[in-house]
Amino acid sequence: MGQPRGYGIWHRKVVFLGAISYWTHTTMVTMTMPWGEMAYHDFGSRIPPLLFLHGTGCDTSDWMPVTERLPCNQRFITLDFRGHGQSSVPTQPFTLGSLAEDVGHLANHLGFHELVIVGHSLGGMVAMEVARRSSSVVGLVLLEGWSSLSSAGSAFDAGRFYGSLSQTTITQIQRKAEATRSRFQAEIWHGFWESVKNFDAYAYLQHARIPILEVFGGMGRNDLTEEKLRIPSNPHIRWAWVPNAGHYLPHECPVEVAKVINNLRMCWVSLRSTQPTGTGSVS
Repeated sequence: MGQPRGYGIWHRKVVFLGAISYWTHTTMVTMTMPWGEMAYHDFGSRIPPLLFLHGTGCDTSDWMPVTERLPCNQRFITLDFRGHGQSSVPTQPFTLGSLAEDVGHLANHLGFHELVIVGHSLGGMVAMEVARRSSSVVGLVLLEGWSSLSSAGSAFDAGRFYGSLSQTTITQIQRKAEATRSRFQAEIWHGFWESVKNFDAYAYLQHARIPILEVFGGMGRNDLTEEKLRIPSNPHIRWAWVPNAGHYLPHECPVEVAKVINNLRMCWVSLRSTQPTGTGSVS
């Protein structure tokens, strides 16, 4: 792996809300990987570090409505998956597990022995795979991060995907997703998506021993939704429902998302005060 280098500078400013200040932008750098350059942002110092993983066809910018509401000293990292945002487009086959490996390499490079991962949709699935492989993940916030892709398609009533987003925002999301997919060779994307369809985190969730917060939009919820989401009973897993929201929670309700992230962070702080600090690495 090569050393990270600067990729570009976003504006950075402080917004004061009451007694708490918030950063709005950070510096983007890249890390050399075997498949190309992986772009990411890294800012802050307050532990535990929060690592944000975006959904399919999205990128680091989709987290800005959330990260700009984090306290200015909170350590957070956002990265672009392979072929997304500013990261290089891979020319060799890869899988969902490959994305988890990329996350592990970045976490190890940054020297993280403990981290909380926040994942949306595909990012939530990758987050569970990283946590399955590594004891260094000490908490998960899963924003409609499906235990399996099949559950995503059948758990809710139709028409809730984009929730209450404006048509302008919906069009922007769709165009970015289409542009992202078009960057890949068809056979490479097909192979990757097959790995996503085959992913199943039920067994991991069943035996997980870290705080996990499952967050879903309340639109389209019906009597069978929770059963079809296939989330096992586990005292370490809590549910949170955001009323009148669909799938794109970071865009629809960033204030609520920032709150649930902080709730899990405080849970980790409480647990850490009674447990020894971990010393593992992310593999």
